[in-house]
Amino acid sequence: MLGLLTMPTLAHAQLAGSVALSSSEMFRGETISNSDPTLTVGVSLDTSSGVYAGASASLAAGSRQPRFNALVQYIGYAHRMGEVTAEFGLIHRSYAHIVDIGYRRGFFEGFAGLGFRGVKARAYISPDYIIDGRNSYYVELNARLLKMEKFQLEGHAGLSLIPYDLVDNRGGLRHYRDWRLQLTRPLGPVFVSLGVNATNYPVYSDSGRARVFASVSHAF
Repeated sequence: MLGLLTMPTLAHAQLAGSVALSSSEMFRGETISNSDPTLTVGVSLDTSSGVYAGASASLAAGSRQPRFNALVQYIGYAHRMGEVTAEFGLIHRSYAHIVDIGYRRGFFEGFAGLGFRGVKARAYISPDYIIDGRNSYYVELNARLLKMEKFQLEGHAGLSLIPYDLVDNRGGLRHYRDWRLQLTRPLGPVFVSLGVNATNYPVYSDSGRARVFASVSHAF
């Protein structure tokens, strides 16, 4: 995807990297690493034109043998208008473990979003998340709820809009929710986070119960 950027744009680009160690890798309210710890390495590219791109890969180990757990690539464009930022882009996600065979382990999502101060909203559409190829949708709201000295509390609420199974022979969309609360604090050169999340419709794990997770990350 980085090849989509033009040479003049690359001349004003900023490249960054990140590494994170998590007790369990989370995605939309559930564990995607079978509750095993993960090590995630990422790289991102931001340009003065507003084009950005990046990729990440994670390795999981614990109850099962060490394995690649997730691969994510994205490209997008962001435009700032005063205190409001508008964006749109494309993401490809690929996960190693899945429990609901009605969904794909690898899929694309297009997205559009708006950000204002500490609040960001995004809407996604995927043509291949569901195995039968029908469109599915996801909307999310992320917000900074509290900032006190070096501590920051962030909240997330998400809504999945999924077509009914073909055997149901009915139109419309099913609604599934997920949420997350995460407390973060810088500690020297790293950020330490503790959070809890849940969903009422697990796809990648065998339980929808609330799960606590912790992570340590460093950007460079």
